[in-house]
Amino acid sequence: MHPAPSVIFFTTFSGLGFGLLIWLGLGMPAVTGWVAFAFFVIAYAMAVGGLLASTFHLGRPERAIKAFSQWRSSWLSREAWCAVGALVTMGLYAAGLVFFDTHIAILGFIGAFLSLATVFTTSMIYTQLKTIPRWHMPLTPAKFISLSLAGGALLAGQVTPALVLLLVAGAIQL
Repeated sequence: MHPAPSVIFFTTFSGLGFGLLIWLGLGMPAVTGWVAFAFFVIAYAMAVGGLLASTFHLGRPERAIKAFSQWRSSWLSREAWCAVGALVTMGLYAAGLVFFDTHIAILGFIGAFLSLATVFTTSMIYTQLKTIPRWHMPLTPAKFISLSLAGGALLAGQVTPALVLLLVAGAIQL
């Protein structure tokens, strides 16, 4: 198996970015002002950079906007909607922390949930690929989620949860 570099970049960086957004949405670390700004810049750069990289392995990138119209049947469409929802919600949450020194917990929780949903929907795209038996397994979402949460925890300075999640990810055999 030789995945395209854009697939590797996409899965790695979007997973790390959304993983960090999950932890930030949960208030870990509890940051405001310029420190919060730096954390959110890193999270957004990774998440959005990964998502942009995903367009390079689309057969017809000009049709990417159509991904939003098939949400009832397509995991790719669900991923697109979850990602936009997560990024918008976390943007509002970040604005409160950065510019107003205000922690709007409900926005953080909703953003964290949507970020987690984005990682899950990404994993389901890979899980449904029958042509790659190693990914076409029920445990694929658990592996994606545990690695995303572990990477996000490391970036957020949450070392103990990161170690536990890395052990969990290592125990999941695909």
